[in-house]
Amino acid sequence: MKLAVVTNILTPYRIPFFESIGRRVDELTVLLMAEAEENREWTLPPVGFRTRVLRRFHLRGPGREVSLHVNYGVMGLLRTLDPDVVMSGGFTVANVAAFLYCKWFGKKYVGWGELTLRDGAGSSAIRRLIRRWLISRSDGCIASSSEAHDAFRHYGAGSRPILTSLMPVEVTRFHEQAMAFKRSPEYRALRSRYVHPILMAVGRLTDAKGYPELFAIYEQILETRPQVSLLLVGDGPDRPRYQRFVQEKRWSDVHFLGFVDSGELPKYLATADVFVFPTRSDTFGAVLSEAMSSELPVVSSVFAAATRDLIEDGVTGFRFDPSNTESSAATLLKILAMSPETRRWIGLAAYARVQHSDCAPSADVVVRFLESVLHKGRASESDRFERSALVKGGTRL
Repeated sequence: MKLAVVTNILTPYRIPFFESIGRRVDELTVLLMAEAEENREWTLPPVGFRTRVLRRFHLRGPGREVSLHVNYGVMGLLRTLDPDVVMSGGFTVANVAAFLYCKWFGKKYVGWGELTLRDGAGSSAIRRLIRRWLISRSDGCIASSSEAHDAFRHYGAGSRPILTSLMPVEVTRFHEQAMAFKRSPEYRALRSRYVHPILMAVGRLTDAKGYPELFAIYEQILETRPQVSLLLVGDGPDRPRYQRFVQEKRWSDVHFLGFVDSGELPKYLATADVFVFPTRSDTFGAVLSEAMSSELPVVSSVFAAATRDLIEDGVTGFRFDPSNTESSAATLLKILAMSPETRRWIGLAAYARVQHSDCAPSADVVVRFLESVLHKGRASESDRFERSALVKGGTRL
């Protein structure tokens, strides 16, 4: 099978997934709408698959962190590549062009993404129309969460096959590196810099990620436990304002660690006692999976799509509504009052929950699904796939 993937940019957590897919198909090309977004700081390594950056111009409206990519020449490039299937992530000009190519030249078009019914598209008639038009005419859909599965159905997938395969992350790498770091002298040295216990949040420092709510929760925690560290990993446009706020509060145990590359992140996660994900809205939340891969007890916002799929309350972690300060603080205080052994069992359950979201098993089921879409009409092959038990570990039809 020759596969083309249309997506906005390459991200560190997507590269191993695409490499795993590339080993399972005859030919893979990833078509990028841009080399990078303006609000991303990571440096990407060389990749083990073919990429092509689409021709484009950018439109950036006032107050927007990233530009809208308007790509052209998509159909001509796809005609040259001649893929059997196009896996298309998004609803931009490039995605529409890829859809038209598939319909005009008899190829299979599979929608793919982290859309939800809470991502803002519902407020725009044009965005709703584009989503419904593409999804209702696709040959299949790949949803990165159960919320995305619901959104695909809502926008007209009908009886079309939908694979729910949770957003893949490097579970094995995060786990192995975090566990190795915990056995090292550097681990003890790093933890010794901070007051214990240690709470950690990872993400862009913007209000949309829930940091104002996190600070309100932290302030309430301090009323009961005056000595708790809060480590903030990441950078963003609101960092100076947050730092001024922390200084005004005279919180000596809140530490801004800045941007941390994906290769270094496991050791920081290993240093924490509890991971907090306070986002106001997130179409998935890969960092939650990464924290769970590191055997870290997690407290995750109900406004992250990943929470619904990954968090069994009290077993693999805890759910919370960051806008409810009192209840959220009580949840965190409950975890901090647990014995280290109890928190360790929760961390182990969290790790077990995300193991099937690793890149290799995720690539297996995605490629099998794409092959079933490609060969639809060959009853035995398609039916065999749809009868298979793809329900374990967050992957299901």
